[in-house]
Amino acid sequence: MNKESSKDKIKNLTGRAIRSVFFWITVLLLIISAFLYVPEVITVSNSVGGKELPVYSVETDKKQVALSFDAAWGEC
Repeated sequence: MNKESSKDKIKNLTGRAIRSVFFWITVLLLIISAFLYVPEVITVSNSVGGKELPVYSVETDKKQVALSFDAAWGEC
């Protein structure tokens, strides 16, 4: 009887491990696909005479505030 219960425990642990591995592979694939897909879809650019300028305002129906920082201190 102990042999069967230990076999059941091993089967349960194996099943859990397989589900866990499947879950984490799925999460990893979603993250990778998001990094590959999102930059192609979302682009914001503002250029005048070939020089890129920051976007100062965007028209929207929602009342929103955006805060940005020039982390490169104008070096780009």
